[in-house]
Amino acid sequence: MECLYTALILIVAAAIIMILAKHIASHTFKCKHCSKEFSITWSKVVVTEHSGNEYMLLCPYCKTKDWCIEQPKK
Repeated sequence: MECLYTALILIVAAAIIMILAKHIASHTFKCKHCSKEFSITWSKVVVTEHSGNEYMLLCPYCKTKDWCIEQPKK
């Protein structure tokens, strides 16, 4: 019975992480070097290093890997 509770908790936690990642991925990210905005996938959000609203991403325009700022929805 304890394994069932553990499995249920893990499934709920994974679902919450996926929902939050999809919400964050619906925003755009702005490169600090070229100032262009771009989008990323929710799976990229899950595995990318971040601090607050900044994510370590590779800009698809200038090809610079640096902290990109999450932009609020317009």
